[in-house]
Amino acid sequence: MDDLAGLYTATLKVLGDTLVTMTSTEWDTTMQDATPAQRTNAARLMLQVQEARLTLANTALGDILDELTANEVGLQKGVKQLQDALATFDKVEKLLNRISSILSIVGRIVPLVA
Repeated sequence: MDDLAGLYTATLKVLGDTLVTMTSTEWDTTMQDATPAQRTNAARLMLQVQEARLTLANTALGDILDELTANEVGLQKGVKQLQDALATFDKVEKLLNRISSILSIVGRIVPLVA
């Protein structure tokens, strides 16, 4: 359970880091050069990240152990890929894809509306 608790914490942290990045002046500058479709996708994903973070944070770890265990490998990979993409977000589309990917995994662990 310690490994899963660490993964749970790492997931919450990367989702929080994603929100911080997506509200930064650097992100805003990058979005100025993005296509309209990328800007729309980024806005939609920002709302989904917030929902995922809040839903996951308000769910007791014990209530999602089975789902977390079933998705452990994919979630570990998704967290790492998103951390890497946030560290160097040189390509908007790559970062948006990484965000989308981790959201799909989190959505298998806790129910998401969006």
